[in-house]
Parts: sequence; C-alpha cells; structure tokens
Amino acid sequence: MTWKTVMDDDLLGVRRSRLGQGVAATTFVFTAGIAILVALAHYSNPGSEAPTFDSIMLLIGGILSVILPFIAMLGSYGAIIQERETGSVRFLLGFPNSRLEAYVGKYLSRSVLFAASMALGLVVVAGVGFGVLRQPDVVSFLAFVVATLAFGIVFVGIGLAASAVLDSETQATTGIISAYVLFRGVWPVMQWGGLWLTRPDGELGARPYPEWYFYLGRFNPMNAYVKLVNVIFNDDSFLPLLLTNAQGPEAGFFAVSEWYAIGSLLVWLVVVPVLGYLVFKNKDVL
Repeated sequence: MTWKTVMDDDLLGVRRSRLGQGVAATTFVFTAGIAILVALAHYSNPGSEAPTFDSIMLLIGGILSVILPFIAMLGSYGAIIQERETGSVRFLLGFPNSRLEAYVGKYLSRSVLFAASMALGLVVVAGVGFGVLRQPDVVSFLAFVVATLAFGIVFVGIGLAASAVLDSETQATTGIISAYVLFRGVWPVMQWGGLWLTRPDGELGARPYPEWYFYLGRFNPMNAYVKLVNVIFNDDSFLPLLLTNAQGPEAGFFAVSEWYAIGSLLVWLVVVPVLGYLVFKNKDVL
C-alpha cells in the first residue's frame, strides 16, 4: 500500500461514517445556507433591491471564521487515534506502509472531504452571488475560495496532529476543544495581558497599540482569515462585524497587512502537520 491507498481507503470509510457525513453536511449548510436564505428573501419580495455581493460575502466570511475551525477539526481528530483504539493501526502501519505514508494519506483524505463539501457549498454561493446579488466580482470570489479552503485545511491539520500525538480519543477531543478555545478566547486575553504587563496604569487601551500586539494577534489563523476576507470584500475598511479595532495609527505596521495574514496562514498550514508527523513517527502507537 502507498499513501494513495491509505487516502482512498480512509475516504471510503469516512464517507460511510456518520461523523464524516455529518461534517460534510454541516460544512455545506453553513457555507450555502446564508446564500440560500438571501435568495429566498429576495424572491419573496420581488420589488426589493438585492443586497450587494460584497456585503453578503462579508457575512458568510464572518460566520465561517467562527464555525469552520471546529467543523474542520471534528472531521480529522479521529483519523489516527480511532485506528489505535480499534486495533486497526497494526494494519495501517503494517508493511509496506511507512508512518509518513499513513500520515500523509490520512491528511489528504480528510482535506479532500473538507474541500469537497466546501466546494459544493461555494457552488451554491456562486449561483446566488452571480445570479441574484448586485455587483458580483469573479476575482474577489476566487480569492475568497482560496483563502477559505486554506483556512479550513489549517484546522484539518490541527485535528490530525492531535489525533497523531495524543493517546486516546478523549484526549484528542479535549485537544481540539482546547485549540478552539485558545484561538477564539485565550488569544485576545494574551494580547491584553501583554498590554497590562508592559503599559503603565491608565494607558492600557491607549492608541497606538505596540507593534507586537498586532504581530501576535494576526498570527492567530482566525484573525488572519478575517483580515483577508475584509481586504477582499471591504477594501480593509473598519467593519464591526469582522474587526474589533478600527484602523488607527498602526495601519502602517507590516503586521496589519494582508501579506502578514497570508504568511500566518501558510505557517499554520505547513508547520502544524509537520510537527504532528515528527512526533508521530517516533511514538509508540502499537
């Protein structure tokens, strides 16, 4: 067997599983659902003017930034740990499979599952966007597709890494929940904690914020994705739906640029799966 055989076998199994079907359906619903509701609202009020393409895409991007990470991790966190708990890991890692081939095959199968369900949802979004909404833009939509797929696959990799390095399904579940809490809740606390430690009393929230505050904040993949969505559809203007801080004197920092956001996503996309594999290849899993 090769990584491709592992990928094909895993895809077949995950497509048949309730969890795999649930993850695919949930990804599709949250991607396409808003677009469908917008279309229904428009056609139920024939005299009303359709909303703009950019406004609806900002709404979809804002919702996906919150929902997609957990869905993607849920689809990959059991990829290896469930094989260990059922004992089938002996077949997965049996000759001629190497651990690298097993890991890559699992990573690709879970990424394909996520990408396929996301693509179906985005087809619906495109149909509504270009058929109903005002002022659609092909280039902006394609940029959104690339950013969203990369964002989701970042969390597929995090879920797989948890599955590979932890010792039980309970631990892996705790791991992905902890990762979500870290990015969604603990990260901004870390930023404000840094301000509290480095600023005198009465100046905690004073602008401009130091540059490290933005380097840390935008390194969070959720924040990086939100930045890219705002650049694509809102010319990087302040929008309370997506951003908590209005543009201020810090606008010239490299850390608040779209290039830093792209770099952050790429780092998470590459480094986490690699680190997960490096631990997995020397781990006693039999």
